Amino acid sequence: MAECNQELEILGNCLDRIFIKKERSSKVEDLSKQTNSLSEYEDTIQEKSPSCSFEETIALMASIENKLEMPKNLPGGILVDHIYVVSPYDLNLFLFAPNSRFRKDLAELQGTTNVEEGPWALNPKDISCLKRVVTYTKAATKLVKAVNATEEQTYIRVTREEFSVLFSISMPEVPFGNKFRIELLYKVMPGGISYGDVSSHFVVTWAIVFLQSTILKGIIERGVQQGMKESFDQFCNLLAQNFEVL
Repeated sequence: MAECNQELEILGNCLDRIFIKKERSSKVEDLSKQTNSLSEYEDTIQEKSPSCSFEETIALMASIENKLEMPKNLPGGILVDHIYVVSPYDLNLFLFAPNSRFRKDLAELQGTTNVEEGPWALNPKDISCLKRVVTYTKAATKLVKAVNATEEQTYIRVTREEFSVLFSISMPEVPFGNKFRIELLYKVMPGGISYGDVSSHFVVTWAIVFLQSTILKGIIERGVQQGMKESFDQFCNLLAQNFEVL
């Protein structure tokens, strides 16, 4: 009951801020008719209006009905499939909240540098769409020099106990990187095992989307698969240092 009341309070705070922003925006539009400088006023409102925190945004999305179902695993294969002693809600925050300590530790472990996290942002026309963009430089390997990468991260499903996030990753500087992008699907679900109070079933799958046809498709797929395996072995080892694996 306490957890439910806390979520309702978070949701109420976020809705209050949204309504305040809409009210201010309405006043801005009235002024713009007289001054013909709507964009300047919108910029001012955007800077001064309070925005929802990540927790408030998640609570808002969880309240929306007619959600998409949990997506199926991507066809490339499974990278993570474990049950952890942590609630799905807390695991979601741990992995995806802004400035996640886990993400910073993982970047340090993997030699990733120049990490820039864009803010999580709702689509003004569709508040069920939450996205951010993250850029970084991947460490050099024996075969490939250090390269820049861009991730577009999008929440596909948000409920009180289920979360899924789709990563679309572009690395144009790798060999033939303009011919494909990598997709990762993170799914956080109830663990289905009674262990104290909570558990989470965490699954990550991957796929390659080819943007152009190439005779090197098989070579690219094998190279990406090996890279994904090595990266998520490190990911799982680090996650297991934070939460017990059942």
